[in-house]
Amino acid sequence: MNPRNHVKLRRLLPWLGLFISLVFTASTQATLLETKTETIGTFRWIHPNSDPQLWQQIESAFQDELTPDDAKPGQDKLDVYCYKYLQKIGVLGHSVLVIIGRRPAKETASENAWDEYYSAFNFDLDTKQKSSIEHADVMWKWKFKKLAKFGPSPVPDVTFTYLTCTECEPYLIFASLYYEEAKSAWRVRSWGDGKDDLWWTVNDGLIVDFDNIGSGDTVSFDCVYGVLDLKGTGFDDLVMRCKEVSYNDSGRAKINDSTVIYSSSSGQFKRRQVTDEFEAVELTAKICRANSAGLLCKLPAYITATSGQNAALDAMFPKAPKTVRDLAHFRALKRTMSMSEVVRQCGEPDELGGSGINIFIYHLDDGSLVAIGSADTTGPLLYANHIATTGKSSALFPSE
Repeated sequence: MNPRNHVKLRRLLPWLGLFISLVFTASTQATLLETKTETIGTFRWIHPNSDPQLWQQIESAFQDELTPDDAKPGQDKLDVYCYKYLQKIGVLGHSVLVIIGRRPAKETASENAWDEYYSAFNFDLDTKQKSSIEHADVMWKWKFKKLAKFGPSPVPDVTFTYLTCTECEPYLIFASLYYEEAKSAWRVRSWGDGKDDLWWTVNDGLIVDFDNIGSGDTVSFDCVYGVLDLKGTGFDDLVMRCKEVSYNDSGRAKINDSTVIYSSSSGQFKRRQVTDEFEAVELTAKICRANSAGLLCKLPAYITATSGQNAALDAMFPKAPKTVRDLAHFRALKRTMSMSEVVRQCGEPDELGGSGINIFIYHLDDGSLVAIGSADTTGPLLYANHIATTGKSSALFPSE
């Protein structure tokens, strides 16, 4: 090599080293940033087999919570939870969501299967700090539903259902846990304030079902809900429709049929109440599944969507007696009767539906329906069917 060129090369070496160092540093920082972003946005469930070391670490951290109860003198054995276990563990970076289950024994009799409740906790892998999650400390029959990306955060919500109690008239709650990045912790998402007609949208979840037997003036409460991406944005919406039938001392029914949509908008997860009946019907069709149990999914829209018809019924039958709520009165119906005669015998219908003809609907105390078809109020009846809560229909008089 020419000595002059060798000198030039020696002069360039420090600058070349600095350049390589800068490139390497920038590349490393970019890689770390990408890894951090991926860690923040990636939630994963772990199991004893998939990550035994981490599972054991968390199990040790929750040794106190997993310690079996000591029975006290005279205490019912069903109130002593001797078997406690890690039901589910979700990891997001250094933040861990821990679900602990409790029941009196590892193996329980079928009649005591109800006696099992769950609690949710936050655990930090860096600081080793743990804390119970507010509004998620006592959840009976907790059941994971799915991961739902409600937004605006890319971290999905953990959605689930649970019962509010077991030896009572429980509410079945749909709820979700969302990740609050500012505090690196999981929180129960708020869904509403439980006021007025949307009383079933409460702070810590949505009431999707309850045992209305003996629940005051409530005849039936039917809800259907679903999580789906309505707009194709990659974020999920939650649609819920609830129809409640109640009546006052005079026997007059009150129908509360409400549909709401929760979706991410302008960086916030918001609720919108659907006011258009056709939109509500279309949404119901999207969230109903083949195994949906409620009548909102089993019956056609011209029977379930009848809002705003009370005034028409009052005008048709201005002096109707108190409505009866048992099937026995309707078994005496005959095809030759008119709807006016039916009303004199059974009281004013609760709803008016129909597609081409009038369908007069009565709600019975057991949650079933009587649907009567008629062209008008004075002509003979076209049909009269009893519709069970399963959706099965049977004629109250033979068809021609």
